[in-house]
Amino acid sequence: MRFRPQRYQCPKCRWEFAFRKKRCCPGCGTLLLIASDNPTDAELTELKSFWMWEPFQDKWDYIRDWEEHKREAMRKVEQHAQALCTGLVKAAEKLRPASRWLQ
Repeated sequence: MRFRPQRYQCPKCRWEFAFRKKRCCPGCGTLLLIASDNPTDAELTELKSFWMWEPFQDKWDYIRDWEEHKREAMRKVEQHAQALCTGLVKAAEKLRPASRWLQ
């Protein structure tokens, strides 16, 4: 998903700008990443901490430790998947006919 705000505002120095060059704030040089930058896991692990744009919240989110953030995100995905599977199983059980003579 490629969503970009009309104007960026650096969360550190509040510098406002329309285009990012070299993934950094032109005012203070803070590294600012968005999803369309397509950083690899190895790059993010090497960086460890950085600012990431959250399009649904429309704000910058500071990632202190990439490995910890990744583990937490995977845990949330697994919880969501389990809840979804549980809901599907319950829905499938409700769709079964009550008895044989109703078929």
